[in-house]
Amino acid sequence: MTTIKELENDPDWIPSLGEKLGKIHFRNGHLHAECDQKTGICEIHYDEIDPFENPPESIVNHMWGSTLGRVTLVGAGLSIIDELFNKGEGRKALKNWIQD
Repeated sequence: MTTIKELENDPDWIPSLGEKLGKIHFRNGHLHAECDQKTGICEIHYDEIDPFENPPESIVNHMWGSTLGRVTLVGAGLSIIDELFNKGEGRKALKNWIQD
């Protein structure tokens, strides 16, 4: 059993992000720890892609492996295209539609 405190004190593990938003995340290369904030216990698993190995390509490839990651990447891409070619009007229209 690994705890948050152990990972915080181990220089090989760095704070990270993950799909499970309610967890605290750490990464050590291909190893990814998802830690419960209440119990302090961490579950560690192996990821095929280390997102920090060759950024930004490895980050995109890693994110593309999950539904939330794909949604995030597509949303970011559409926002960038809207900003570049439409001065953000699509985003503004969507915001107004949601608020109505």
